[in-house]
Amino acid sequence: MPIDARVTGANSAHAAMIGVSDFDGVLRGKHVLGEDLSDGDKVIKFSEAVLAWDCSDRVIPASFTQKRLSAFGDADLRILSGTGRSVSYVGDQYLYLAEFTGTHENICPRGILRKVLRRAADHGYGCAAGFEFEFMLFKENADTIEDKPFGEWAPLTRGPFGYSIARSVAHHELFGEILALCEKARIPLSGLHFETGPGVIEASLRHCDALEAADRAIIFKSIIKAWAQTRGMIATFMAKVSETLPGQSGHIHISMSSNGQNAFYDSEASDNVSKLMRQFIGGQLKYMNDFCVLAAPNFNSYKRLGPGCWAPICPRWGVDNRSSAVRVIPGEPSAHRLEYRLAGADLNPYLALACAIGSGILGVETDAALPASIVGDASEEMYLPSGRLPQSLSEATYRFAQSPAANDVFGARFVEAFSCSRRWEWEAVQHRVTDFERRRYFEII
Repeated sequence: MPIDARVTGANSAHAAMIGVSDFDGVLRGKHVLGEDLSDGDKVIKFSEAVLAWDCSDRVIPASFTQKRLSAFGDADLRILSGTGRSVSYVGDQYLYLAEFTGTHENICPRGILRKVLRRAADHGYGCAAGFEFEFMLFKENADTIEDKPFGEWAPLTRGPFGYSIARSVAHHELFGEILALCEKARIPLSGLHFETGPGVIEASLRHCDALEAADRAIIFKSIIKAWAQTRGMIATFMAKVSETLPGQSGHIHISMSSNGQNAFYDSEASDNVSKLMRQFIGGQLKYMNDFCVLAAPNFNSYKRLGPGCWAPICPRWGVDNRSSAVRVIPGEPSAHRLEYRLAGADLNPYLALACAIGSGILGVETDAALPASIVGDASEEMYLPSGRLPQSLSEATYRFAQSPAANDVFGARFVEAFSCSRRWEWEAVQHRVTDFERRRYFEII
């Protein structure tokens, strides 16, 4: 991809940042001073500890390195010159993405997605994708959310009012800043609107090459959080902020191409669903339970996957059916695609997309059968013998760790390392006693 002309010059040479994804999809990085990062990919040394930290910077005891906790060294990090872009609304602050290389490449989230995309390319297919994110804005800061209970936090808007034109007009300045920020960062949007729920906004990132789509997604989440702080707000991409509110999704739109044509499209087939698309969806459904933890990576993720939350419960598909885990969106060749609805907004873009495409490619390789599509509410099938999606991070992690298919697609070393990180995450939250438990049990039980 051509480098934006604005990336060259003194800013990129003397005050650029680099960012690399950890397992949680958080960009970790630093300023690199005195170098022109736009002049070809460079390999530098960077702490390998970011692949052994949890989201609160605690070192996972049984980490991938098999070293003592204090013995983390440096790893090779490739700075990707073509990813440089402005990430600040005011002024010029540039960010370049990076990825671990060498011995750490097979556990690097971006490296895992590249591995899956190579597998698709080996079959002659290119992949395009686009992410949709729902996020909540609160008129709070790091201090006030620490000092006040959640019920007293003030959202940007009160109550549900999805697709509200009135609110969009009232907050046109805010929307204008988001659009300008994304334009400056070369993250074009195809839609921006208020979603149902207090302070909830949905942004649809325009589709593009799959690896670039994941790059845009991880930068989008980071710059929205940073921008919100400059406005005296906090943005959250949690999958489920409150039990009384819908969850926040991170849907992924995917299409496959071959020889410049949409390989999912067949004008002679029912709903234009080609044989390849049937195999691809068949694989997504067949391996959804095994790979689920890649798209739902947190303890909180599974609180979104429940009835009445506009989120899937069972590995089912449907044509233009928003209750299903995979939604086929039929249309002309330029628009015909599927929507992978399993992931929440808390996803790691690289790993969630690797999950969605990797399972699909497995379906193509094995000619996976596709069950009948769901008409109506897919959650009604939650009690069938075929079962529902994993009910917890613990269950999903166990299935992933034991899956031969996961080892095949993602590699045994990554499966072991990521499973270790998710078991740690489960333990970090599972044994905490919450205020809800105290209110429910303290006097009565």
